[in-house]
Amino acid sequence: MVVKIEGERSNVHPALPAGDFYDPGIFELERERIFFRNWICVGRAEELPDVADFLVRDLLGESLLLVRDRSSRIQAFYNVCRHRGSRLRSKEAGHLPGVIQCPYHAWTYSLEGQLVGTPNVSPADGLDRGDYPLHGIALETWEGFLFVNLSEDPRPLSDHLGTDGTSYARYRIGDLRLGKVNRYETAANWKIIVENFCECLHCPTIHPELCEIMPLYQRGLVVEDDNSLGNRLPPGVSTWTRTGRSSVPPIPGLTDEDRQMYYGFVVFPNMFVNLLPDHVTYEILWPVSPDVTKVTYGFLLDPGPMSQPGFDASDIYEFRDLILRQDLAVCELAHRGVRSRAFDHGVLPPQDELVYAFEQQYLRERDAS
Repeated sequence: MVVKIEGERSNVHPALPAGDFYDPGIFELERERIFFRNWICVGRAEELPDVADFLVRDLLGESLLLVRDRSSRIQAFYNVCRHRGSRLRSKEAGHLPGVIQCPYHAWTYSLEGQLVGTPNVSPADGLDRGDYPLHGIALETWEGFLFVNLSEDPRPLSDHLGTDGTSYARYRIGDLRLGKVNRYETAANWKIIVENFCECLHCPTIHPELCEIMPLYQRGLVVEDDNSLGNRLPPGVSTWTRTGRSSVPPIPGLTDEDRQMYYGFVVFPNMFVNLLPDHVTYEILWPVSPDVTKVTYGFLLDPGPMSQPGFDASDIYEFRDLILRQDLAVCELAHRGVRSRAFDHGVLPPQDELVYAFEQQYLRERDAS
């Protein structure tokens, strides 16, 4: 969702206390009140193309099992057997033999999560299999993305996404396909990475290659002066590569205006989406501990050109890998610095207004009972 600033505020505000970026108690609050109450993106539906395909995702210590069932719907379950608690699947992805069987005592579940087999334990022993389905998890999709929510009564995903869920329908994100997925691990708190995405005061120092094609960022601005949701690409620039151009054609159906624009937004708490004329990227942050975050970075492109001989998006992939590595390196520096006894909190000038907005939403949700 795009977080908007409401009302007047003074020019400079204190940032979060330093301990919020490394305190284990704060991390546990975030786990329960932010990540287990909100809709969290866990991947793309196309990662489960066939019936009986599965994915395993670790969300702050909770192992989740996603399965495409016999009706081709994707289901989400806690990755735990109802018998004695064994993990059902350890691999990150694979194909099931038509059922989900526990590796410990071979209790067996249908792809829809119903307990259908209990070797050496029969109904005569007093076990009603209907009482022990897998524990289900709420799952919804948006534009091909899979979102789960671990709360008991989640609000609709559309409410969580807000206007961002509808404002970019013309990009047909759900029809785009994965061209590449990069994975990273960084020694930085997840909030430092979010806040880095929300500002561009670091851009002139950290991203000279990006500033070369986006002069706006050389001024430390993350959005245009009129505070629109998008930034216009300079003349001669049609995408984000070292040259500002690529052989990848624009996404079909975009307006002439869209072909000159970059858009980006945050899906609270831990997902970023970037839209350019010829591709869309997404970034998912997976907090492992207060000090470690894993990152998934995916590239979505129009499947028509991707299927053609000679298709090459390597210039797009390489440029974004460069930018992200620059970001993660400086986030690690920031994470090490906030632990100093001399640092109690940061300072947010007006140019950090989106950082301020993120921190205010974070505090509202973290501190809610």
